Amino acid sequence: MLYMRKILLPVIMLSLGALPLYAPAQDTSALWGKKYTEVKSSLLAAGWVLAPVAEDETPITADYPEITCGNGAMAICSVGFKRDNSTLALVVESIEQELIVTGEY
Repeated sequence: MLYMRKILLPVIMLSLGALPLYAPAQDTSALWGKKYTEVKSSLLAAGWVLAPVAEDETPITADYPEITCGNGAMAICSVGFKRDNSTLALVVESIEQELIVTGEY
């Protein structure tokens, strides 16, 4: 019975439009710790494009308006990429005056 619920609930939610279409998960850990400029170049070369940024979002620097930061003590800075039906959101930090990809969310 539990097995049936695990299958039926996502199917029902998908049919109701509550879940996005399935896209295989990607392992982005190879990008972590790398310079943002290198990661950005690699992703763009692989067919990814930068995701649009909302007008009210605050960029980390004028040189990289695609990297936006939240507000508050727990805020992160992030950048989004899109390719086909996939999206990728990376966390970026300024470490020793260099923008570094530190994770994904």
